[in-house]
Amino acid sequence: MSNFILHHYQASPFAEKVRTILGFKGLSYREVTIPIIMPKPDLTALTGGYRKTPVLQQGRHVYCDTRLIARIIDEHANEQTLFPQDQAATANILAQWADQHLFGIAVALVFSPLGITELAKKVPPAMLEALVKDRADLRRGATAPKISLETVLSQLPIYLQQFEQQLLDRGPYLLGKQPSIADFSVYHCLWFINNNAAVRAYLQPYPTLQKWLATMINIGHGTVSNISGQDAIDEAKLGKPISNSELNFLEYDGLKHGSQVSVQPSDYGFDPVMGELVLSFLDEVAIKRKDERAGEVYVHFPRIGYQIKSAL
Repeated sequence: MSNFILHHYQASPFAEKVRTILGFKGLSYREVTIPIIMPKPDLTALTGGYRKTPVLQQGRHVYCDTRLIARIIDEHANEQTLFPQDQAATANILAQWADQHLFGIAVALVFSPLGITELAKKVPPAMLEALVKDRADLRRGATAPKISLETVLSQLPIYLQQFEQQLLDRGPYLLGKQPSIADFSVYHCLWFINNNAAVRAYLQPYPTLQKWLATMINIGHGTVSNISGQDAIDEAKLGKPISNSELNFLEYDGLKHGSQVSVQPSDYGFDPVMGELVLSFLDEVAIKRKDERAGEVYVHFPRIGYQIKSAL
């Protein structure tokens, strides 16, 4: 069994991305089922307030954002990499576009009047109302404009047809014979649409894409066992402290090892995480923070998509 702990909930599209990566890697891991909406006291003890789902934990180390989480898993089990060296730029840029723009289109479709009507069949009215309010709070001040249903209905067929053609030309995966991070990022967006019976019909006219989607679903989620949030906190307290944190430290914007900083997403979910900057690599930073429940923890973020600023 790996020592990964995945903090997530089943309906989360980004969590589905990570679950399927763990399944593709054939890993065993543990999971903590977190609340769908705030408050999330056990998770907050580990992250310091980061609100997006999922989060991956290894001992005292807490990894935020699936861009970084995917790389951490890939480095742990690298026999069949998600980041093929000869297509790294293509795979990463397509994945980033999917996680941002395509995901926004999927959300707008699932939360359209038609999609909401379907959700209301499964979710109690009070919970659905609370969910909509929580997501509105999460996106307050978002830098990306809200996507209209008209935009969704005009753009989605373009992207789906392009995926269909590329899979026909290059398949069985988006970039060829092996799956890459691009497949998992596109997949979780289409999985979200496919899970809503009222809107999944928009995916039906594309048979090759449907076959690819079924292949991705069939990867599964690996071998998982459930633990409590307190169990995860206890494990963080027992984890090894970081060592040699000044090694290969890259200074940007005058931020040095030990600087007090705040880190927050640059698109939405602007809840800052505060702490001491202890790791600074090309596309990763980590801050050390102390929590009365979890002790000393190290919260990691990718650089792309985040603002790292002095907290002084």
